[in-house]
Amino acid sequence: MTPHDLQAWLRSRRSTRRFAATPVPADVLARVLETATYAPNAHNRQPWRFVILESSESRMALAAAMGQDFAVALQAEGLNAEQIAAQLDRSQARLLEAPAAVLLCLDASVLDTYADAGRTQGELAIAAQSVALAGGQLLLAAQAEGLGGVWVCAPLFAQAAAQQALGLPESWQAQAALLLGYPAGAPKPRPRRSVDEIIRRV
Repeated sequence: MTPHDLQAWLRSRRSTRRFAATPVPADVLARVLETATYAPNAHNRQPWRFVILESSESRMALAAAMGQDFAVALQAEGLNAEQIAAQLDRSQARLLEAPAAVLLCLDASVLDTYADAGRTQGELAIAAQSVALAGGQLLLAAQAEGLGGVWVCAPLFAQAAAQQALGLPESWQAQAALLLGYPAGAPKPRPRRSVDEIIRRV
């Protein structure tokens, strides 16, 4: 593959929200997860943790737990009961219908702590960046296997609920859910800002 080919391939990634019913083979998912662990990360702490949501029970538990927090947030935004129910149903269906689902977590137990609160907060921030890099690499690895994927940020807003629902260690902080599967159709590309619009030369 030439550099031009690789650049074109990288730009072809799309967020896939509709999947075929075909299961994701275990060996394919294993390769995708292993490739994700080669992402850049601060201090080589490798703070990412992957929770594979294999059973419908685990997905239902996560959806229900996150749904409680989501409903409170939507109510505060002024949505009525019917609107809230529709959004919760859509979110739950997306999680349950994906052939493969991975909860991406940050393990705070591997991070350095400092007497300086600012440095400790910075350590958490760079760990979150490292985990996000692993999540992005996971999505690209999935594409290399012919899979589609989408990043769902809802768990970030319900970390305690996700932790309790799945019985995760206290140090595991949910960052996102990555839904994977073989695409049911090709997602339409979305426009991107021009490079000239987003850079500044100094």
